[in-house]
Amino acid sequence: MQMHRRTVLGGMAASAIVTPSIVRAAEPLTIGIVPANAIHWVQLIAADLGFYKEEGFDASIQTIQSSPQSIQFAITGQYQIATAQPEVIVAAVEQGATQLASMAAPTNSSDWVLVGSKTVKTLADLKGQIVGVSSLRTSEAWLTSALMQQKGFAKDAVKYQPAGTSPAKVASLEVGNIAAAVLFQPSAEVAIRAGLPVLARFEGMRAYPTVLYNVNREWAAKGDAGLRVSRAIQKAHRWLFDPANKKQAMEISSKYTKREIPVVETVYEDFFVRGKIYSTTGEISVEGYQNAINDMAEDGAVFKVAPKAEKYLLDKKLGGLFI
Repeated sequence: MQMHRRTVLGGMAASAIVTPSIVRAAEPLTIGIVPANAIHWVQLIAADLGFYKEEGFDASIQTIQSSPQSIQFAITGQYQIATAQPEVIVAAVEQGATQLASMAAPTNSSDWVLVGSKTVKTLADLKGQIVGVSSLRTSEAWLTSALMQQKGFAKDAVKYQPAGTSPAKVASLEVGNIAAAVLFQPSAEVAIRAGLPVLARFEGMRAYPTVLYNVNREWAAKGDAGLRVSRAIQKAHRWLFDPANKKQAMEISSKYTKREIPVVETVYEDFFVRGKIYSTTGEISVEGYQNAINDMAEDGAVFKVAPKAEKYLLDKKLGGLFI
């Protein structure tokens, strides 16, 4: 599959006189994700296997640099589907982007791994040092602080610094610019295989959708666009959980993440077999979303009293997926 595809629909009159075909281009569907992160497997499958095409879309995968950038592109209409961490989309809505809403989530639990640099072997070595995160004031930092507390360390035992997406974090770890990083898969597995130490895993912590797929409410309502996107996403989730598709799924992920099959297979086992971290339906856990919003209220930068998660969800009649 190419990163950009087009479907031409047409028809010809069944008469002796041939009339011109009525040609209609498929609707543009620009999807902002980090292809290097396996968490977006569902979007890669939906685009690569033509599930979006079947719903009348011309799907184009675009690489984002951060959640705030992704949301900005959603606001300007450059992205029809924009990836963002829960805290970023909530903050955007609170600041006036009220047409944006969360449609789906690839997972409702974390696949993150806290990986140290070459000089940091244990959590004790991490005290007072810098942890790289995608952005500040998100659950990457808050859950890391909670994890440190679970291990007997103070809440403020470490400092946080924006370090970009997971591939960028790995590069910073390798040169020693940061002491540790919260890594998404498969970057975490690559770092571990390169000899960097696992300090902790976030698996098994509270419900939390690490990323959300967000859309414009007006766009979702027009021509049943939201419902059609939802159908494609759900079909891709079902396809991924079918063991018969494992080999093809790994090949597609390997192509986009630029990682070797053995690395991808380890992640596949965590997502769909052993850990079953991945969502079977694409539905957002309202409980998990509320956990993130409650953290924001505790932080106090955006609001002091936590709104209900439902405020930020796309209506099910428009294609919203949530439980």
